Amino acid sequence: MAYTVRDKFISTPSLGLFSRIDSSHPLNLYAGIDDNGRYAFKLRDSFKPYTKIKQVSNIEVSQFTNEGFNTLMFSLLEPSFLDLFIVFCDDIISNTVGITTGGEGFKVIIDRFYLWRKMFSIHKARLDESEVMGMIGEISFLNDYLFDLYGKTVALEGWSGREMTHKDFSYNDCWYEVKTIIDSKHSVGISSLEQLQSKVVGELVVYKLEKMSQVYNGLSINSLTKKVLNSLDSRVDKDLFLSRLKKSGFTFDSSYDEYIYDVVSMKRYAVENDFPKLTRENVIPAIIKINYELDIALLTPFEIHE
Repeated sequence: MAYTVRDKFISTPSLGLFSRIDSSHPLNLYAGIDDNGRYAFKLRDSFKPYTKIKQVSNIEVSQFTNEGFNTLMFSLLEPSFLDLFIVFCDDIISNTVGITTGGEGFKVIIDRFYLWRKMFSIHKARLDESEVMGMIGEISFLNDYLFDLYGKTVALEGWSGREMTHKDFSYNDCWYEVKTIIDSKHSVGISSLEQLQSKVVGELVVYKLEKMSQVYNGLSINSLTKKVLNSLDSRVDKDLFLSRLKKSGFTFDSSYDEYIYDVVSMKRYAVENDFPKLTRENVIPAIIKINYELDIALLTPFEIHE
């Protein structure tokens, strides 16, 4: 439904005009332009307004009381967050499809807002392509492997995002470091002495991506993130996922759609004692920081086949 919301915003001719999202939807949801010229999304129905709603820096929340109905409105203060705002509106629409009363709809919408509000507090700095590829690898590994292995909540709790940890994913029994490279590259970079060091056996996971044209029906960070978000059933899991996205510096942005990929391969390697790696234990103490490359072809003896 995201395209519907976007179209409503673009096609609104003047200030203060709104059009209903979908006449078949049980709630009276509207998208348009508020009186101050800002993109806005609102519920106009019968409900009891809250006395106070926690605000967020890039969205203004307003409530209006009328004789026959009340209004809850979200106005976007920072236009650069439009793509994220559209995803937020789409999330409200899809999560209220089965609701039949304005009061219940109001409560669900506020709940969705509190879930999403942290994303709108991000300082919006665009990720570069290598960072986008890295996130595609990590989120793909979550979705393709870790969700089934650990369950969604535990899998998400073990994802570090950009926290100051040396492993992308860590659990009681194992850890995983995910590297995502372009298909033509034959090595992966290790950025610290601690990245592959551990008392327990872990895994180095390598995704190879092929970059495609923008018209190709491939994988983008926006589409992948929406897919995973929509697959999460509980509010706890959605909150964990959005929290990790925030820590990684990601917010939905249509400019990322220029990065389209095909997944060529995903391979896992057991990082055991004889795995080729540099650690604090096998370099002289005078060396305190190091970056090095591993030849993927020479890691074949450690590849995991299941």
